[in-house]
Amino acid sequence: MPANTAPIFTLTPNTVPVFLAAANTASDGSGVLSTLVTAAADGTLVEAVTFRNAQITQAASSAMLGKIFLSDAAGTNFQLVGEVLIPAVTRSATVIGATATHTFVPALKMKSGQLLSVCQSVYAGAQDRNSVIAFAANY
Repeated sequence: MPANTAPIFTLTPNTVPVFLAAANTASDGSGVLSTLVTAAADGTLVEAVTFRNAQITQAASSAMLGKIFLSDAAGTNFQLVGEVLIPAVTRSATVIGATATHTFVPALKMKSGQLLSVCQSVYAGAQDRNSVIAFAANY
């Protein structure tokens, strides 16, 4: 199916969140990465990626980095394209957990076959679990 034309608009959302519960300190695309977005046949537009603390228990989370990687069109050879600082916060019934958003300016345009994957640099226990979502849509 050809992309929308005159002008080009996105057609369908591509926003399925993933949970991170492991650490990966590498910035070269190696180690465990979680796929957040798979580009559609006509490509995908990504405006932002948000990391949100989703801990299971009420405890102090660790300070860490949220890292965003983009693959080539074959879904391999990941490169770092963004990262955010996720501060340490003691989440409770009255205090929200840490949230950090990386906004792509201009928006990231992915071609068919590319993967957008994420990881976090620290995981000391359930208090460091993060939910990650991309604000993305397919053409």
